[in-house]
Amino acid sequence: MRWKQTILGAVAGVLVLSACGQAPAEQDAGGGPSESASEQFKKQPAEHEAKNGPVPDPQLNARGLPEGFPREASARDTELTITAQEGGCGEASAEVTDQSADTVAVLLVETEPAGKMMCTMDMRYPPVSVELDQPLGERTLVLEHTKRKE
Repeated sequence: MRWKQTILGAVAGVLVLSACGQAPAEQDAGGGPSESASEQFKKQPAEHEAKNGPVPDPQLNARGLPEGFPREASARDTELTITAQEGGCGEASAEVTDQSADTVAVLLVETEPAGKMMCTMDMRYPPVSVELDQPLGERTLVLEHTKRKE
């Protein structure tokens, strides 16, 4: 009798484990048909609306950055976050220099102390953020770089 319980338990265990490995079935709370392709298309952001996430390479013009400088940016609504570079006593920041219908230009600034001082010889890549008048959308992001002394 004990062997029947063991077999039933093993079969039940196999069924539970096999069910865990399957993808969940699509559920529609309303019981009606799922969204049509045109309804899904309407939910896609228009060109002037926010597209959150990394800025794609074709949309990023980083020719104004020094060689070896990171070329990464992401957008979230009207905020741009860009990976900058700073080293030693330098401090990175960013400034929006131009916003047009086609482009957004951002100047990455590394500010160093004016006087002589002992500084570490390390490189850091902090994220710096700027606020735009409107979401980046399909506009090209142009990145430039400069160094300043305080």
